[in-house]
Amino acid sequence: MQQIINVLIKNKNFVVFVFLLIFSFFFIKSQSFYHETKLNSFKTSLSGKLFQLNSLFKEYISLVEKNEALFEENKKLKEIILNKKTFKYSSNTENNKYEIINAKIIKNDIKSSRNFIILNKGKKDGVKKEMGVISPKGIVGIVNSVSEHYSNVISVLNRDLSINAKHKKSNAFGSLNWNGVNPERLQLFDIASINILNVGDTIITGGMSTYFPEDILIGRIIDYAITKENGYYDIEIELSNNIGNLNKVYIIDNKHKDEIKGFE
Repeated sequence: MQQIINVLIKNKNFVVFVFLLIFSFFFIKSQSFYHETKLNSFKTSLSGKLFQLNSLFKEYISLVEKNEALFEENKKLKEIILNKKTFKYSSNTENNKYEIINAKIIKNDIKSSRNFIILNKGKKDGVKKEMGVISPKGIVGIVNSVSEHYSNVISVLNRDLSINAKHKKSNAFGSLNWNGVNPERLQLFDIASINILNVGDTIITGGMSTYFPEDILIGRIIDYAITKENGYYDIEIELSNNIGNLNKVYIIDNKHKDEIKGFE
């Protein structure tokens, strides 16, 4: 109680001003029909705007909740699609090869030649090192390290990362890298010139690693040339993802990873 009194004393000038302002409104309202009408009109207008703001706020909260629900639903659908490509999908997740963990990006760099992304999911959520990370539009990166609540992802925009990829039409495999220049473009190597390429052709994950399932979108060919030295293509890829604008992603848990690595 004493604290409240101290605050009032400290701000006595403001308190007196507010009191006089309220008193003036009531005095004017009681003495003049014209001013009373104006005040009522002002109150109606103010109330209307406050109700409108309240309605917009509720709509925003509702939209956020719907987006979260949609993201969760998309996760389930993505899980079904990935597992149907390998085995028959089962409603019992223990029988499926892939499980997806939803995550949100809390830090994302694209300005360096070796970029990393930090996600809000960690060990307690089932995230482990070397899990692939994708978005609804394509590949994002690979989990590099994990703490209890967070994970560090090596981005596809990192010169040290190489990903197994393939040309969708010919099924020819190659190695995907980033040269550290344009964050919208990646480079694909090791596809022999015997394969026929066209600008606009789709590049997808090859499935020859435990990081990503097969057929995850990477991007499309925007330019290519044959190297005279070895008869392989140098291919320029336009990335399907805008890495700098990402917010939510899917972490892919390949439950057969350890079993597969046992043969390596």
